[in-house]
Amino acid sequence: MPSMSYCMYENTAGEMHQCLNNLEDNLDNDQFLEKMSEYERDGIMELMRLAKLFTRHASFLNRLYEESSVNQ
Repeated sequence: MPSMSYCMYENTAGEMHQCLNNLEDNLDNDQFLEKMSEYERDGIMELMRLAKLFTRHASFLNRLYEESSVNQ
């Protein structure tokens, strides 16, 4: 279900925490990806691709946050 624009970052962050916890729980499982469906494997690979793209904007987001009145 898509998130409403006012909470999409908050909702997505929660979902990303769940994904990261699952990944960390399986770091010693060499068959982690093999046990996933193709749909799940495609999803985890897409998450990695998007995470790399998102981090390209980290300095911009950090600057905006530091300059904003929200942070004060």
